[in-house]
Formats: sequence, structure tokens, C-alpha cells
Amino acid sequence: MKKTILVTTMAIVLSSFLGACAMNDKDKDLGEESRDNMTEVNYDNRADRDLDNDLDNNLDVGMDNQYDENARMDVADEAADKVTELKEVEDATVIVTDNNAYVAAKLEGGENMKLTKETEEKIADKVRNTDPDINDVFVSTNPDFLDRMNEWADEINKGNPVTEFIKEFNDTIRRIFPTDR
Repeated sequence: MKKTILVTTMAIVLSSFLGACAMNDKDKDLGEESRDNMTEVNYDNRADRDLDNDLDNNLDVGMDNQYDENARMDVADEAADKVTELKEVEDATVIVTDNNAYVAAKLEGGENMKLTKETEEKIADKVRNTDPDINDVFVSTNPDFLDRMNEWADEINKGNPVTEFIKEFNDTIRRIFPTDR
């Protein structure tokens, strides 16, 4: 009697096990089909995405330079609008990284106009007034820098990851603003 119960129990367990395996194969196919039809969705619409943990591929880590840590970038449209309210400024693009702001400005009167210390201070004040977390404001009227800043701002506004151009941004910042303030 015990032998019959044992054999019956073993048969039930074995058939349940085999049935479960067959169901897993069916589910596996359904899972692959579902994965093939998946659409990548970006719920984070902000452009200030942090870099991956693998910073070595994107930044010159370990150097004692403030520009190496620009891993987050925001387009500061409000700051740019405030800067263009100045009578000396025709157009401006502002990108904020952590506690720094980088301003590319086109002065009224064209490329022949020189950026004075007074105008630079006015621009810096406008930017700091829009974001009290800003410590340093770097201003350039270089037309090539303005073009690049506009391109980066467009990429950020489109929601593209900054990892695609952060190294170029940091290298450019180092060239345009070679000394700490």
C-alpha cells in the first residue's frame, strides 16, 4: 500500500513538474515576442541627466580642475532672457552645470564690440539673480562659442543625453576659460 501511494505521489509530482516546464517554454516565447515589440520610453524629460557610473569614458577624472566635474547640464532660458534684457546684449545662451553658469553672449553692435568688465559683471548678476545656487559665471562673446552653446542647448532641449557631448563641452570650457576665478 505504501509502495502504491509513493509511486502515485511520484507520478503526480513528475507530471506537475513536466507540465510546468512546458508552460515555461510557452511563456518564454511570449516574453521574447513582448520584448521585440517594446518601445524605449524616456520618462525623465529633464536634460540634467547625470553621467553613468563609468565616468572614465566621459571625463578626465582625477584632475584638479573644476571643469572635469561638469556631468550635469541645464539650459537656463530664464537666465538667458534676463541677460538679453541688458541694453548691451543682443542675444545670449546660458548653460548651467552644478554651481557654474556659462554664458555665450552676442553684444549689441556686432562682433567689433568688446566685453567690458562692467558688462560682464551685469551679465553675471542677472544670471545669479535667476539661480541663487550659481557661484561662478563665465562669460564669452566669442562667436564660435556662441554657435557651439546654441547647438548644445538644442541637443539638451531635445532630451538627448549629455554623455554624447560632455567631453567636448568640458574641453571647450577649458580652452575658453583657462583660469579659475
